[in-house]
Amino acid sequence: MGKFDSLSKTNQSKRKYQCNYNNFYKKNRHETSVDYDYFESLYVQELWNANQKKKYNKDLITLWAKLDMKSYIDYELGNTVNLYLTNSNQRISVNQLEDYNYLSEDERRLNLLDIKYIKSIKLENTIFKNLYLAIYDISDADKKFRPYVLLFTKNEREQFIEIGYGYDSNNNGDVELFISSFNYPVFLTKKGYIFFPITRKKVKLDIYDYITDEDIIKLY
Repeated sequence: MGKFDSLSKTNQSKRKYQCNYNNFYKKNRHETSVDYDYFESLYVQELWNANQKKKYNKDLITLWAKLDMKSYIDYELGNTVNLYLTNSNQRISVNQLEDYNYLSEDERRLNLLDIKYIKSIKLENTIFKNLYLAIYDISDADKKFRPYVLLFTKNEREQFIEIGYGYDSNNNGDVELFISSFNYPVFLTKKGYIFFPITRKKVKLDIYDYITDEDIIKLY
């Protein structure tokens, strides 16, 4: 299987494993407002404890826990972003859509599939270091599961910051990727290249490390 098979369109989600989020979210939720950081930190600590033998990179474990818990809380609160329902790159939550109450669970929930670590890549004249590419899938209106990606790096305080997002805008498996430091979108292809539509150049993403939901299963 290819390293970027998680970008492919499928009839059902490629996610194999679901955390028992009740252990963290419902059991510990006592307030009407939700502190995302609090619940994310509970799951981070859970995975750190499960990773005692340091089988997986701590940064990947940490980011996985944060993103996966956020996806679950977004689903519970209707805060999920599903660009396949808006037909645009405007990231509005599904609970703002007129037909929100009629959406299926699959249309309201992002499934985190894997996180890939990229040590370095040069995009045009800019060199990016320590990138984390998170790949999800989510159902479109035709009940097909298609990719949604987020791109992160770390700031000087070692905190993860989002610098890009994308989705399969053309329904061909290639992800239109919006990076904050670029004035125009680029494309992440199904073979793991960044494609520049203006210059027609391609840059291959070299994956140094990664983690998947099946790796999370193995921790338990």
